[in-house]
Amino acid sequence: MSTKKTYNPFLKIVEIWLNEYKAIFHDTGVITLFFIAVAIYPVLYLLAYDNELVKEVPIVVVDNDDSELSRKLISMLDATDEVEVTYKVTNFNDAKQLFDESKVYGVINIPNNFDDNIYQSITATVSVYADASYLIIYKQIMTAANYSIGYLGAGVEIQRMISKKNQLEEAMIARDPLPIETYSLYNPRGGYASYVMPSVLLLILQQTLLLGLGLLGGTSKEKGEKHFLAPLGVKPGLAFSTVVGKSLAYYTIYLLNAIYVFVIIFRIFNLPMRGNYFEIFVFITPFIFAVIYMGITIASFFKKREHALIILLFTSIPFVFLSGFSWPIEAMPLWEQYLAEIIPSSPAIKGFLALSQRGAHFSDVFHYWIHLWVLLIVYLASASLLVRQLLLKAEK
Repeated sequence: MSTKKTYNPFLKIVEIWLNEYKAIFHDTGVITLFFIAVAIYPVLYLLAYDNELVKEVPIVVVDNDDSELSRKLISMLDATDEVEVTYKVTNFNDAKQLFDESKVYGVINIPNNFDDNIYQSITATVSVYADASYLIIYKQIMTAANYSIGYLGAGVEIQRMISKKNQLEEAMIARDPLPIETYSLYNPRGGYASYVMPSVLLLILQQTLLLGLGLLGGTSKEKGEKHFLAPLGVKPGLAFSTVVGKSLAYYTIYLLNAIYVFVIIFRIFNLPMRGNYFEIFVFITPFIFAVIYMGITIASFFKKREHALIILLFTSIPFVFLSGFSWPIEAMPLWEQYLAEIIPSSPAIKGFLALSQRGAHFSDVFHYWIHLWVLLIVYLASASLLVRQLLLKAEK
């Protein structure tokens, strides 16, 4: 009478889950990515962006008028946080040379008869030349110029109206009959770190996880060992259990990484957090699993360690652009919009920003959450099929 050995899928999942930690902690490259890189990268990026705003951008003013009003305008420009009047010259060619030598990033040209023209109600055009190759610097220069020139012009107009026996209040209303109030929502300071880092931190989690999985797959093939996705003693029928067991090991590590990034790092660097932590971690759970199953799917094709580094490092920049925070996905070609749909970070960043930065309700991001679950299921199926093929080969 022959007995057939049976397998308990649940026990196999637990066994593979625990054994997977050995593979992780025996690879220094994976340790570097899973722990050291995740610990250091957020700190390095946030230290670089700690000032949030670019301030005191050096500019040169060409004062062709040298009048009381032109000097007042220069003083107002220098008083702004955005720019610093580093040089004041009377020749435009001198200013151009300073700009060409990168000693300044903007040139403001005050024309001849600036004072006389303004008081005679003749248009006096102030020319602003700003380095538009660096949009943040360009924004700061234009903000300072528009504010200073506009404020100076308003003051002159109000003085003129008052001289005609108008009351101050009447003069101000006549000068600005339709005032506008603007409010910066979710990022009151307009800071760069507050804008870019929440998305970048989520991408760091995705890329380090994909790279680590790729290294594990490529290294085992390179050494001629049994593929790490096809453990000894596992039958093809347990491919699903194998994938799930491995994923639990990676998930527990990256859940701790997510807590470190979204709780500790956010608090240390005072990044805005308006969401409920429970909802945020419920939301990112399918994101982490989708990335894991996507990584296992990709890792099954690598034959060398270098393949993982080259291919997955190459994906970093495309994933940034396709995430939609640097440029709207809706403004991209249609094929790129479809490509973005299959990358977990794309819906994850949209939902995460809504929860953490805007304080949205979970119902508002539910469709992004479902999107992540669909990706999870698709990549779990692909990973299970590929692992099954590896296990079938191992049996032969």
